[in-house]
Amino acid sequence: MLVSLEIKNFLLIKKISINFINGFNAFTGETGAGKSIIIEGLKLALGGKNQTNLNLKENEISSIKAVFEINDLIKRNLNELNLIIEDDYLIVERQINSNQKSKLLVNGEIKPLNNIKGILKNVIEFQENFEQQELFDNKYFLKFIDNIGGIEKNDLKYNFEKFKNSKNIYQAHLDNEKNINEKLEILKIKNNKIKILNPTKNEYEELLNKRNLNKNIKKYSEISNEIKKSISIYSSNDNLNSIEKNLYKLEEINQEYSNISQKFASLILDINELINDLENKFNSVDYDEIDFDEIDEKIYQYQQLSKFFEVDPENLFSIKEEILIEIDSLENFDKEKKNLFNKYTNDLNNYKEEALKISNLRKKESKKISENINKQLPIVNIEQGQIIFKFSEKDEKDYNSQGYDELDVLFRTNKNSDFSSIKKVASGGELSRLLLIIKSLSANNDKDLTLIFDEVDSGLSGKIASNVSEKINNISKKNQVIAITHSPQVASKANKHWKIEKVIKNDEMTSEIFELNDESRVNEIASLISGAKITETAKKVASDLLQN
Repeated sequence: MLVSLEIKNFLLIKKISINFINGFNAFTGETGAGKSIIIEGLKLALGGKNQTNLNLKENEISSIKAVFEINDLIKRNLNELNLIIEDDYLIVERQINSNQKSKLLVNGEIKPLNNIKGILKNVIEFQENFEQQELFDNKYFLKFIDNIGGIEKNDLKYNFEKFKNSKNIYQAHLDNEKNINEKLEILKIKNNKIKILNPTKNEYEELLNKRNLNKNIKKYSEISNEIKKSISIYSSNDNLNSIEKNLYKLEEINQEYSNISQKFASLILDINELINDLENKFNSVDYDEIDFDEIDEKIYQYQQLSKFFEVDPENLFSIKEEILIEIDSLENFDKEKKNLFNKYTNDLNNYKEEALKISNLRKKESKKISENINKQLPIVNIEQGQIIFKFSEKDEKDYNSQGYDELDVLFRTNKNSDFSSIKKVASGGELSRLLLIIKSLSANNDKDLTLIFDEVDSGLSGKIASNVSEKINNISKKNQVIAITHSPQVASKANKHWKIEKVIKNDEMTSEIFELNDESRVNEIASLISGAKITETAKKVASDLLQN
């Protein structure tokens, strides 16, 4: 709720401080006394546009400070904005200097305009003649119908998110279709290039080894022949075998030679195995069968292809595999497109099924609401007024988490007239009183709101004014109400009452505010009844109004 408002150096106001209550707060005073200045100042504090030259003196500052108690609504908005305020109160201040430059502060820190509007979203509402813009927004009425009817939309929101997500994925897939076809063509060209070489794993390294062999073939041949000759000598020499046999004989005589005999025998086995490996290696190499020209050509192909793909030659095999995998994936595009389309249509149907349930509930509830509103219109002096709610289905592109309902709110002030949009057929005062009915209907559902009514009772008197006052009073039981009024009936229902009047100080006209006690309140309400000359009859009526 709005706890307090402090205004300094703003138009006719030098300095005023107002402490509000959570209930019905009323402001009265003569026309031009400065009541609307208070509302204008509050709007500025909440991020409104300054459209008035304040004519401030050099170094003079205009300041409007509004203090709110942080309730659940404000906490939710702060969470949505990822803002943290550890205090129990939200302090919003607008400062304007003599150059008409301004800044907005939240709890002493400069904040952007959007932050302030976001923090107080759905927290404070201004209901003024000719400014009932929310009545022209059909989203407002959908929310109103849902609140009155207690229509839960959790399943609808869940299904919408699923539908939206699958639609986005499917659309992204379609958007990529042209790119995919182009990419597939490029990949096929690359694949044709790499297929000519057909690289295999570790082939390039093997080719390099063979080419190195070719460079050293003469030296290789000489060394290998020398080794073969030595092997031949070793094979024909029986000296090692003789040593082995004699060691066995020593072992039989003296066990101290056992360890030496075993090691020697093992060594002979290792040598024979190595010699066997060498012979196999030499025998496997047939220089006459190796085409070194062909090897050089293939190495050249590897190197050229590696430049094309901008990778090392030894990585061409991996590139070949990756190309084949990607081609396979892209060639399955149509299959994937079909799967994504099926999921999108399935999620869409689930959403539409849930949206239809919500739509049917709304239509049923809206009929009861329109009948209720129409019954109350004569009570607020709209004798032949009628409202109807007309539903249609939005285009798919406009579906949202609230459903697919497109709502037209139609109104007429004469039974012989055609229904049309509210904006076209209703006056500012009628709009205010219509909104008053709507707010009174939703009073049991709304809570913790601050509603500001600026002369909603304009031009009304007698029983009609009493009816309006009762509706405002009903709203104030669960919400904070601030009303600027000329109606004695409305003012008498207030829990707290201020009078605003012009005074002359130091040859300067200023607006000042006075909180009224019981006695002064009787006089003020009596003046609203009889004018400047307060009669005893007016005071009696005022007293009766305050007691009822």
